[in-house]
This record gives sequence, structure tokens and C-alpha cells, in this order.
Amino acid sequence: MANSSSHLGAAAIKVLARQAAIKAVKCELVRRGIAHVPLRDIHICADEYLRHHPELIGEARDRAERLGLYERKPSCQLVR
Repeated sequence: MANSSSHLGAAAIKVLARQAAIKAVKCELVRRGIAHVPLRDIHICADEYLRHHPELIGEARDRAERLGLYERKPSCQLVR
């Protein structure tokens, strides 16, 4: 049975990845000179951006680990 800290780590990774996607969308809007976009639309675009950039999940996992929000499980290795 998974403990609650593993659920918190997974949630932290999702939040950090989504924050990175939101930041990317906002940067693109600024680059295009678009000033006023409803937050709902930014979040929709960020979700789509995250679907197309799954590497953000790995980056978020690394960041969560550095922040102490996530601990990688050791890989199973056979000892001979």
C-alpha cells in the first residue's frame, strides 16, 4: 500500500509541471504582444502545451526531488 507521502510527491510533480506549462504559455503571449487573455484560456492552453511537452513531467520530478517533495524509489537490482 502506498503511503500518503508518495501521493503528495505525485501531486507536487503535477503542480510543478502545470506551473511550467502556464509559464511557457504566458511567455508566448508576451512574445506575441497579447496582453489580455482570460485565465481559463491560459489554463486550457497550458494543459494542451503539457500534453505536447511531456518532458516537463521529468523536469518537474527533478525539481520536486530537489525541493524535498518527492523521493525516488530505489531500483530493484539482483545481487549475485
